[in-house]
Formats: sequence, C-alpha cells, structure tokens
Amino acid sequence: MENNADLAAEKDKSNILSLFLKKMSKPENLTCKLNNYKKLTLKLKQFTYSIDPFPKINRIPAIIICATCLFLPFYVSFEPAISVSINSVHIGFCKSKNSLSLAQSLIEQSIKASSGENISLSKEINFVPSFTINDNILNTTELIKSISDASENIFMASVLYVNDKIIGSCYSTEEIDYILNNLANQYKTSPTDKVSFVQSIKISKIPVNKNTIISAEALLEKINIENLIDIQVISTNNYTKTIPYQTKKVETDELEQNTTKTIQFGSEGIASVNEQIITLNGNEVQRRVLNTAVIKPPTDCIISVGTRSNGIGNGQFITPITGYTFTSAFKIRNGQLHKGVDLAVPVGTAVHAADSGVVEISKLSESFGNYIVINHQNGFKTLYAHNSLLLVKEGDIISKGQQIALSGNTGNSTGPHLHFEVHSNGVPINPEIYINFGTEK
Repeated sequence: MENNADLAAEKDKSNILSLFLKKMSKPENLTCKLNNYKKLTLKLKQFTYSIDPFPKINRIPAIIICATCLFLPFYVSFEPAISVSINSVHIGFCKSKNSLSLAQSLIEQSIKASSGENISLSKEINFVPSFTINDNILNTTELIKSISDASENIFMASVLYVNDKIIGSCYSTEEIDYILNNLANQYKTSPTDKVSFVQSIKISKIPVNKNTIISAEALLEKINIENLIDIQVISTNNYTKTIPYQTKKVETDELEQNTTKTIQFGSEGIASVNEQIITLNGNEVQRRVLNTAVIKPPTDCIISVGTRSNGIGNGQFITPITGYTFTSAFKIRNGQLHKGVDLAVPVGTAVHAADSGVVEISKLSESFGNYIVINHQNGFKTLYAHNSLLLVKEGDIISKGQQIALSGNTGNSTGPHLHFEVHSNGVPINPEIYINFGTEK
C-alpha cells in the first residue's frame, strides 16, 4: 500500500508539472521560467519530505495546496502581450498589434511632417506574441520613445512650432528655450517689460529624422533671416512734465485803451506722467498715457486790459448798426462814385462807432444831413450820415462800440438809412474790405 501511495503522489506531481509546463511553454523567457520552476520544485520536495508520513492519505492534498499557493499568483500576474524588437533587439512589450501599428504610424507621420520624408518602419520592427506582467506593457507614448531610442535614424527631438507649423528641431527643449529667451530679451529695456510673441509658439517632443536636427544657433539664424517670429514688448515710462499756465485778461476802465497791466505773474505747474509704450520688433507702434498726477498746479497770469478810450483805433472795424438791409454798395451809381454803403434801418436805430477815435465832425449838412466823422488817429476815418439825432460833439474821445447817434432820413436821402464810409489817409475805400455786410438787396 505504501508503494502504491508513493506512485500516486509521483503521478500527481507529474500532472502538475505537465500543466505548468503547458502554461509556461512560450517563446520568450522560457529558460528563466524553467529555472524558476526547478527552484520551486526543489522547495516543494523539501516541504513534502518534511511532512509527517503518517497518515499517508494527507500528503496529496498538502501537495496540491502548496502548489496552488506557489504557482497561482505567478500565473495570474502574467497576461498576453506583444514582444517588440528593433533590428532583432528587444525593446519592450505592447498591448496588441493595433497598439504597435498606431505607434509606428505616428512616428512615420511625425517624420513626414518635420522633414517631408516618407519612411516605413515595417522592415525594422519585429514582433511576436508573448506574456508579460502588466507593469511591463508600454503605452503609446512610451512605445514611440522606445522605438525612436532603438532606431539608428530616429530621435525624440524638441520641435518648435510657429502657428502650428514646424520651424525646426533641436536635441533638447533647453536649446529652444534659449532661442526664445534670446529673441525676447533683445527688445527688452527694463526687467518689468512684458514680452510676448505675436505668433502662436509651441514646443513638443516628437520623433524626427536625426539628419534634420540643427543647432540652437542655426535655428535662431533661420528665424531672424525669415522673420518667422514677431516680438511685442509692453513697457511703462514715468516722467515729469511742465503744465503751462493760462493767461487771463480782465477789462478795466481804470486803464486807457490799448494799455495793459499785469496783476499776477503766471508760473508753470509740474505733473507726474505714467505712460504705456508698445513696440513691435523694436519699433514703437503705440503710446498712451495711463495716468497723470499733478505735483504742483500752475498759477494763472492775470492781465488788466484798459477799456478807457484814448481816441486811437486799432484798425479792426465792427458793424456800426444792427437790423439793417444792405441796399447799396460802394460803386459807381448814377454816373458818380457812391463812396460808402447804405444800410436801411428804421428811424431811431442806435448807431455805434466802428472803432475808437476822436470826433472830428458832428453837425448838419445839406447832403449828409446830421452826420459824424470820427478820426481814429491811425490813418483811418469813418463817416456816419443821415442821422436823426447826434449824441456826441466834436473833440469827444470815443470808444469802439460806443453809441454816437440815432439813425434817420436827414439830408439828401430817399429813405431812412445809415450811410457809412471808410477813408484811409484821405481816400475813400470800400467798407466791405473790413466788414461783411452780407448780400446787397
């Protein structure tokens, strides 16, 4: 009976070994797994021999329990995978053939985008079904990097994109960062300047053909020559500026006409200005004031201007009457020169001096009726005729705009109106040169 039990135990052990070898008989890592099995079998034997031989019937369940405890975790931790090799060099495991195809396609597309070169990795990449633990399976990004690292002509380079277009590639991201910093800093004038790129800038790690990788200096030169990147700098500037003072004039009859007196001298103020300056590639494109703070306000200059007439005009005439109709201009009329203008108004309309001066004539005549002549003492004289009433006398000093008469219809007149003349150095001239009377009716 003892011999039969031993034979049965050996048979069970053989069956367990057969099943385990069936699971483990895969093309890769077979030697390693067999070695592990031998070590486990040795431990199993040692454990089995240490079991109390009595009763014999308990040995088989003990062996089965031990084998299950030892082999089940080892078996469960493995799962189907694809073993990938580049030029017969194993680089790792991926989940499936589709995962490998996706990684391969992405690499080929990346190289075409960066260099325009069409390549196929099918001849370099080999794969076989296998088993491995879950932690060994590479995701798509890891698989792309492993393939690139194992390939002789492919490298995971740092690529610069400008507006989503590949400009060039370098070995490291630090090199491209150096380029961008160099571009940005060349237009900075202050540490507080805000620098930005007009175009969309992006750096990515992608597989490229090693032959297309260039140095940082070469990439920077390409960007400058082709003007691929525009740099905008926003800076602020603080400065002080003067605020000009205002000059105010105050009329007073305490001073004679055409005389002035400074009552208060003006002084400039001071303001602090903060402005924003925007440049594009070093050229100013915009400047605007952000805020202004007054440090010292300006002081106005105040000047008194005399209004008391001194009988001297300034040669700038005003219309001597209002509410008129322009009925006759300075022209040849009835074979004779009409030396002034006729302004029809109702009798009794106020007549004003066209400029300051001294009354030279104030009397009644056959032709002009009641008329006045003012000498402006600057070469000009003005005449006001056909008035109904004279309000000034000869020798009076008259101010510009002062009322001197009431209009009428005296003398040689065909209707109520003011006849107005301007003389320069004794010669009658057209008053319309100095005053706009409108259109003759």
